[in-house]
Amino acid sequence: MSHAAILSRHRLPQRYRVALTLLWLLPIFVLLLALLIAHGPSPALLDPRLMLLLMLMTLPALYTWREGVDLLKDGIVVRVHWPRRYAYSELDNWYYDARPDRRVLTVWDCAGRKALECRAVLTDWPLLLRALDDRLRYRNWPY
Repeated sequence: MSHAAILSRHRLPQRYRVALTLLWLLPIFVLLLALLIAHGPSPALLDPRLMLLLMLMTLPALYTWREGVDLLKDGIVVRVHWPRRYAYSELDNWYYDARPDRRVLTVWDCAGRKALECRAVLTDWPLLLRALDDRLRYRNWPY
């Protein structure tokens, strides 16, 4: 993944990202607290098997924190499931279903596959739509 300059980042609002991240980290703190209460401070807390488990338990929190869309000068980076970079030349069109019960943005690549599908809860939503409108063809009909 290239390290091109990021023009803007679009993530869940900060309060939701913090709350979800803390929710994913809470079991780690509960487990450590239970071990401390049960056995007191001990070198067993530094056991590599426990450390590996705790590191694995932080992965969903990291995913939640990083999930979103980055706008670059020459493309977008979609951080949903696995980070993927798409040049604007690889993307074909987009559609925003603005119905109140939907509010879903979908972007397709040149092969007709969905490159991005997300709800309108990301930060600075109008900027994201404006950037897509400037660079990609708008699909005027749903799916």
